[in-house]
Order: sequence, then structure tokens, then C-alpha cells
Amino acid sequence: MSINLKSISRRKVLLAAVAALAILGTACVRSAASSEEELAALATENAIQTADAEIQATLEALLGSATVAVPSATLQATSLPAEASATPTATLEAVQLTELAALQTVEASPTAENTKEAKPTKTETAAPQADACYGARYVYDESYPDGTRVDPGQAMQKIWRLQNVGTCDWAAGQYELVFTAGDRMGGESPWTVTFGVPVDGYANFTMNMKAPAEPGTYRGEWMLRTKGGDLFGVGPDFDLPIWIEIIVRG
Repeated sequence: MSINLKSISRRKVLLAAVAALAILGTACVRSAASSEEELAALATENAIQTADAEIQATLEALLGSATVAVPSATLQATSLPAEASATPTATLEAVQLTELAALQTVEASPTAENTKEAKPTKTETAAPQADACYGARYVYDESYPDGTRVDPGQAMQKIWRLQNVGTCDWAAGQYELVFTAGDRMGGESPWTVTFGVPVDGYANFTMNMKAPAEPGTYRGEWMLRTKGGDLFGVGPDFDLPIWIEIIVRG
């Protein structure tokens, strides 16, 4: 039995060709399917972008209307009636006036401390009621202030500091210090002042004394006197004495 080799070869070639055509057709079908899928995806993306643009436009429109509405609401809130805004101001002014009047009343009313300071004291006498040629003001005690405790018979040097508040100078040798009441305690009286004091000037007046021998409280009063015999001292009318007050120990 003879075999036709040429027929077999032709068959193989035809089979190979058919197989190749089949493979090529399948590839074309797949390529077309891929193209359709890409077109569908592109369409979907375009639809999404369109929807996003519409949403963005809607949001911008909403935000724009809200921004415009805010000043209107603010204007309505701040534009109050004149009567409503005037009432708190008038009330505040009335309260301030009331507080000011109360403060002035408190300042005008003398307190106990102010009243006490206003009274003439030994350390600072009140201003004179009228000008006087001779007048003194007690300033302070340089030595032996009131209530000083001393031994019986103790030697003392009392010093007062005074100011000339009259209208006349105190000429040296033309006025003196004299004892007027209480316990003299060995002080020289009259004691001629050997120094002058001009108007508004200050000076220390020293008197040598001796404490009493017996225990107790002792007080001696002194005043200034012109050579013409006119007494003058401290106080509003320059008629009050200066003094020394000590306690002798038992």
C-alpha cells in the first residue's frame, strides 16, 4: 500500500493555517472586547466628573447665599431701637451720679480721726484767728516730753522748740520766759532770752530745772513776755502756756 506524502504535507499545512486563523480570530475578539471595556470605563469616568462638577456648583451656590445672609443677620441684630440702646446708658449715668454724690458726702463728712486732728494739740497749735504782733507756735519737746520718769531731785534741762508766727520779730534781750502756774521745779523766772527770732523763724528755749524730792506727777507752765509786760504764748489767740510734765519715781 502506497502513501501519498504530498497529500499528507498539504493537509498539515492546511491544518496549521486553520489553527493560525483560529488563533488570530480569538485575538481580534479579545481586542474588541478590551476596547469596549475601555470605552465603558471612560464613559463612567466622564459621568462621575460631570456629577462632581454639578455638586461643586451646587455647594458654591449654597455657600454664596450663606455668606450674603450673615451681614444681613448681623445688621438686624445690631440695629436696635434707639430707646432700647438709650435706656442702659441713662441708667449707667444715673448710677455714676449717685455714686459721685455719695463719695462727695463721705469726703465732706468729718471722721473721728479727722476731727481729732483738727483740734489744737500741744505738738501743733491751730493757726491764729487774726494777725498779732507777738505769737508763738509749739513745735515739739526737744527733751523731757510729757510723762517722762525721773529720779527725785534729778537735774533737768527742759528744751521747748517754738516758732515765731506773729508779725513782729523777737529781738534779743527784749523778751523773756516766765513761770505762770504749777510747779516751778527750780526754773529761773523771769529768764531773759538772749537771742532773736525773726518772723516765721524757729528756736529752742532751754530752762535749767530740778525734779522735786517727793514722788508724784508734777507740771509747770511757762509763757513768753515782752519787756513791756505783755504775755503771749501759743494757741489760736496766743494765750496758752507751754509746760513740762514729769513723774518722779517713788
